[in-house]
Amino acid sequence: HIPRWGCGLNAKEAAMETLSKLSLQGGDTCTFFMLEAKFVRTFRGKSLPFFQELRDKFTAKEPLVEVALDYADVVKGTHIETTLAVSHRWMQPDDPDPDGEQLKALKGFLNSPAGKKIERVWIDSACMPQDQPKGSRSAEDAAAFKRMLKEVNRLYLGTTVLILLDMSYVSRFWTQFESWLSMQFATPSGLKSAVGTKNERHHIVCIQNAAAQAESFTKLLVDQWAKKTPDEAHAFLSKPDVTVTNQGDKDGQLPKIKALDATVQGAFGDISRSLEDELAASEAAAARAEAELAAWETENDAKAGEKNQLKVAARQVASAVAAARKAKEEHAQAISSSVVPAMMRRAEAVLAEGSRGLPGRFEPASAFAGARPGYVFRAGDQGVGYYADGPSDGQIPRGRWLWCIFASSGI
Repeated sequence: HIPRWGCGLNAKEAAMETLSKLSLQGGDTCTFFMLEAKFVRTFRGKSLPFFQELRDKFTAKEPLVEVALDYADVVKGTHIETTLAVSHRWMQPDDPDPDGEQLKALKGFLNSPAGKKIERVWIDSACMPQDQPKGSRSAEDAAAFKRMLKEVNRLYLGTTVLILLDMSYVSRFWTQFESWLSMQFATPSGLKSAVGTKNERHHIVCIQNAAAQAESFTKLLVDQWAKKTPDEAHAFLSKPDVTVTNQGDKDGQLPKIKALDATVQGAFGDISRSLEDELAASEAAAARAEAELAAWETENDAKAGEKNQLKVAARQVASAVAAARKAKEEHAQAISSSVVPAMMRRAEAVLAEGSRGLPGRFEPASAFAGARPGYVFRAGDQGVGYYADGPSDGQIPRGRWLWCIFASSGI
């Protein structure tokens, strides 16, 4: 669910209406505001404006979109390829990026090969109502802020994460919490480390004084958080030397850390039940459609034509059954392979693209021109011609499959 706002006063009213709903929102879904990545890529200011300024003054450029995120999206990795969450430290209490270094690093990432597919960006200062200057935030904005802050862990578990690492980053509660989340992935048994696997989705850019020793600071952060269990993360973040501006934030998030394993386990269970229900419903609909078609053919003593409405309906529900069955199989395959479903599809896309680019695998030919050793003449997904005799279309030997998975994950 990603609505966009129009221009002028209607856009502002739409934003205010969404904030009003956010303050009352319950259930398993949380709606977040995000920036269009194209807006960030081309923004000419020194640093990004606060949320209220974006909402009220930049409506003609439509920089903000709404994204509803639930834990099913998190465990399926629905938003990993297209959404970036930024983990950064506020350099000053009233200004996260006074010299523009964070925006510079963010734009550099978005314009790099690793960030080229990102369509939306979440960064707290620009995507949540801020109380700047102090005491200026409305009650409605404050309620929406509180709601989004409570569920912010979903963003760092369910998107690609850019860590802007400065020398003081490792002393703060929020930044360390976000780092740990960014290095995990969800499994039916709880959270596991994503570092060094095809589920890895965090990127670290060292800024300010940390840039001079980027390798050391990066290694320190990864070594600190990559392998920690929820209990270990909770114990570490609970210590008094992990500082936070608002102690209430820390008190509110710490219990969530211990509950995360159970939360993602529940989400996996919900998805499995939903897929089972969808398959059962589509199979029942298909059986009814086939029965109606058979009754019509018996009554009319004739075979239904391809354009017959009952025949068309039967084909449509049969397609729905196939899609539901495939979704269930993909979910089971992702679980058995310990791969986030979205990352598995990304690897398959790279795989398919790679198969088209492998030299000598296909040679177009409009007609059979005699046998060729190692090739068969047939029609395939690249047209009519000679295809390498071996794996079928879209398949690649296992060695290349593994390479494609790691390449697609940036490993």
